[in-house]
Amino acid sequence: MLLTPEDGVLVVDWPHARAGVSWVDAVFFAPSVAMQGGPLPEALLDRHSHGRSADPEAVTAVVAGFFTGEGLRPAPPGLPTLRAFQAAQGQAARAWLARRTGWR
Repeated sequence: MLLTPEDGVLVVDWPHARAGVSWVDAVFFAPSVAMQGGPLPEALLDRHSHGRSADPEAVTAVVAGFFTGEGLRPAPPGLPTLRAFQAAQGQAARAWLARRTGWR
């Protein structure tokens, strides 16, 4: 988190810092919020101005793949719990995907 006098609080994911569509950060953040007991991802996205304007098909295309894929990789040196955390994020993301698509 960065605190700035102009913008207040900014959240930066340094390992994945890059320019992209404005809604992707909210989409990647949403499963983490849900798995920690917060609102469902779709409710969180509805609260986010960029999330509300996101193309629904594009959101569906990216919602579960990243965390599911990362959760299956070997743990990086010095971060032994990262993959289990990402696997839990993937589980929350797949539940969100099922609600979005009607898939079981």
